[in-house]
Amino acid sequence: MVKACKIYLHSKQSMNLQKNELTMPAKDQRYKVTADDVKRMQELSERGMSQAAIWKLLVEEIPLSRGMVHYWVNEESRKKQREKNARRKYVPGTLEHSLRVERDQQKRKENWKADPDMKLRHTIQSAKDESRVPRHTVKGMKMSEAEKLLDSGKLQRSNAKIPEEDE
Repeated sequence: MVKACKIYLHSKQSMNLQKNELTMPAKDQRYKVTADDVKRMQELSERGMSQAAIWKLLVEEIPLSRGMVHYWVNEESRKKQREKNARRKYVPGTLEHSLRVERDQQKRKENWKADPDMKLRHTIQSAKDESRVPRHTVKGMKMSEAEKLLDSGKLQRSNAKIPEEDE
């Protein structure tokens, strides 16, 4: 049953890619709100509206929890939550760890399909980080050339967690 679901989801994603619905970077599935939604929440808060009132106003339009309003409106709370998440440890071999690895690999593959330069960047960085055997070439170019390309910034992209414009 699980394998059938994965096959269905994979074919569904392939259909989306064929329709060119995927933008770069691939949409982060963890976030349910857009940048416009966040701006709106913050503007309402700046006008003096309470977080509960903001939630009541927006819950009909956006799939939103009170915690999400608190996270995006309260800068101190958001900083504290991000620090807490950074300290989180994932124990190898647990279900949580394997699901996290699978999710990260799927996201990486989506990004590579949307922007092949990210695949090249990943390949160069992996070769650069290789410690077992010194690498002399990567993807047909000398390691020194590959490192210059990596350091030039040409293979970088935005790391926005929420898309700037609506899709």
